[in-house]
Amino acid sequence: MPANKRAPAARPAVPGPSGKPARETAARRVAEAIRDLIRRERIPPGGRLPTEHELARRFHASRPIVREAITTLRALGVVETRPRVGLRVLAFDPAGLFDRLAPWMGAPEVATDLRELRGLLEPSMLALVLQRATAEHFRRLEAMLDAGPAGVEGDRVFHEALWQLAGNRFVCGMRGLLLRGAGVAGEPVPQARRMLHEHRAILRALQAGDLAAATRLMMAHLGGL
Repeated sequence: MPANKRAPAARPAVPGPSGKPARETAARRVAEAIRDLIRRERIPPGGRLPTEHELARRFHASRPIVREAITTLRALGVVETRPRVGLRVLAFDPAGLFDRLAPWMGAPEVATDLRELRGLLEPSMLALVLQRATAEHFRRLEAMLDAGPAGVEGDRVFHEALWQLAGNRFVCGMRGLLLRGAGVAGEPVPQARRMLHEHRAILRALQAGDLAAATRLMMAHLGGL
């Protein structure tokens, strides 16, 4: 090329029908096709997927597009790649998805949103706790309150126990995310005592099977955190 001529500028990606670059649209299409393949063929966690070459041939896509699709699925916790093993399906883990939001959780306005979300979610969750928890579960929770830590750590342990009793994977998966919107470690003693008193009141209402009272107490408790 003559010295006085410049190399042609890279051509911008052509938008697809959705307005996004065609390459991105193609990679998303292949990622969705791989997820459909996992569901349709009921490939279990730990099961192997076809090779990159086979996926490219099956979905009529280039291997770079398939690689992008696999990268997206890895980021979502759907698959993993291992040397000498290839592409494997991972067990579904909602907690992994929610934990990936952690880097964006530092802003004050986000903490406010999380507290609001927690205030909506946890009182409603108590209906599941009453449906699924047994008297023995509540006795263990009571013993935990008697022997467990106080303050914010005790609050975290109490709420995690309730989320586990609710028996919903998405609720349990969100616990780490929601706790980032809770209080700060090192609560003063009076507030720690208040929190423990409120925990006991919520538990007594649950033991009595009084959903309305438990919900009301939980809403008041979360409003004070």
